[in-house]
Amino acid sequence: MLFCIGVVVFGIMSNASALTITPSYDTTLTGNQTGMLEIYAAIVAAGIDLGDMLYKANVGGGEDGALASSYQTTFSNTLSDPSNATITWLGPYIVDDAFLLVKDGSQTPAWYLYDLRSSWDGMETLSLSGFWPAQGAISNVSLYGTAAVPEPGTMLLLGLGLVGVAGARRFKK
Repeated sequence: MLFCIGVVVFGIMSNASALTITPSYDTTLTGNQTGMLEIYAAIVAAGIDLGDMLYKANVGGGEDGALASSYQTTFSNTLSDPSNATITWLGPYIVDDAFLLVKDGSQTPAWYLYDLRSSWDGMETLSLSGFWPAQGAISNVSLYGTAAVPEPGTMLLLGLGLVGVAGARRFKK
C-alpha cells in the first residue's frame, strides 16, 4: 500500500512538462536598449516592478544571483550563438512572482520580458526557442521576482513519497 502511495506521489512530483517560451509567447515588453541600466529604466517607465534579480545565466559564462544553485541553463543550437535554451529547476528554492528577461543586445528587439507570475510555478522547466534564429543569439537569460521555498503541499507530497519508498524497502526485506 505504501509503495503505491509512493509511486503516485513520485508521479505527481516528477513533472515532465515544460513551459515553452518563444518570441511570440505572451510578451510583456520588448525594447532596443542594450545596456542593463537602460533596460531597467524602460521597464520601470512601463510601470513594472521586477523584484530582485535572482538568477542570471550568460552564454559562455557562469550563473549569477542568489538562486544560482537552484537553477541551471543549457543553451543550444550553437555554443556561441544559441537561439534556444532550457532553464531547469534544481531546488531547493524557487523564483516566485517571476519575470523572465531574454537578451541579445544587437538585434531588434534587443530583449524580451515575460511576466510568468500566473503561468509558471518556479519548478517547471522553461524551454526557450526561436530567439533571433536568422541572426544574433541569446546572450543571457535572467529571472526576477522573490525567492521562496516550494509550497508546504509540495513538501508534503515529497515527504509522502519518501515514506512510501522507505516502506517499500522495509516491506521487501
